[in-house]
Amino acid sequence: MSVSIRDVAKEAGVSVSTVSRALNGYTDVKRETQQKIQRTAKALGYQPNQSAKNLASKKQKDVAIIVSDMLIEDKRGTVTGNILSGAYRYLNERGITAALYGIDSRMQEKKSFEDFCDCYSISGAMLMGLKITDPYMKQVGKSKIPCVGIDVVFEGGNGATIDTDDETAFEDITSYVIQKGHYRIAILKGYDDAQITYKRYMGFKNALKKHGISEKDTTVLYGQFTQQGSYDAVKQYIQENGKKGVTAFICMSDMMAVGTVRAIQEFGYTIPDDFSVTGYDGLGILNFIHPGITTVDQDIAGKGYTGMKMLLEMVYGEADHTSLHIPYTITERESVKTL
Repeated sequence: MSVSIRDVAKEAGVSVSTVSRALNGYTDVKRETQQKIQRTAKALGYQPNQSAKNLASKKQKDVAIIVSDMLIEDKRGTVTGNILSGAYRYLNERGITAALYGIDSRMQEKKSFEDFCDCYSISGAMLMGLKITDPYMKQVGKSKIPCVGIDVVFEGGNGATIDTDDETAFEDITSYVIQKGHYRIAILKGYDDAQITYKRYMGFKNALKKHGISEKDTTVLYGQFTQQGSYDAVKQYIQENGKKGVTAFICMSDMMAVGTVRAIQEFGYTIPDDFSVTGYDGLGILNFIHPGITTVDQDIAGKGYTGMKMLLEMVYGEADHTSLHIPYTITERESVKTL
């Protein structure tokens, strides 16, 4: 196994960013610390990534992370936090910084993407949380500024995209539930103006068709990617139908699954004996939910890490824009009963 920069930092008793700056000749690292790090790296046989070394050796350009609708409760919540964590982990490993900007749809209408970047001297941006109807969806795709979208594909052909193969992943989790014997299914949908809602719903329909289930025989509830929205929707559904309706709730996010579980348990029902539930994201919060919720782990932090890596390579001319699917896995827990 190759030695990583984290191994060097741990052995030398310093931070990863200090190792990065020391090995790349930054003058703000004390000479004795720099020498210690160099000795440690040599002793461990650490070989720095040449591309990363090239990036760090160049004059830093101002890159930014732009998040739309960050303030909407639970909309992206911990998902946004995990993406940011991955992005800043990449930056910290290389001793690089990036600014974080929170925007909304109204701000996009008042100031174009090009003007926004010019105002803050932004040389490249990683964007997330954009809705299909947002002005920046069209403007970024026509801009010459290097951009990476997390879970969004820009119109116009410019910009890279880092996402999960949402359609296939949601088909897989739906098929998993169906193969457990569930044919009376409810899907908890997110916002209709989000690209991921469309893709995940397509995956849901693909699974129904694959297993010979009519879409008319399923129930669509709207949780709006929030815990509260899902709680309200499921609570009303159970009030009206009890156990005479669906046997499983397939949620488009983990936070929606948490709200669904809460509603079910408040009626005195149990999971999975009375209802089965699945999530989608792979958030750490599911480790504290009982019973454990089966979910799609889409490696959210990995999206942020890979997105920032790609952005910097684009900014410094080391890569062209492209699109990447981050691998996903289905984490099986106790929340789906075999009928």
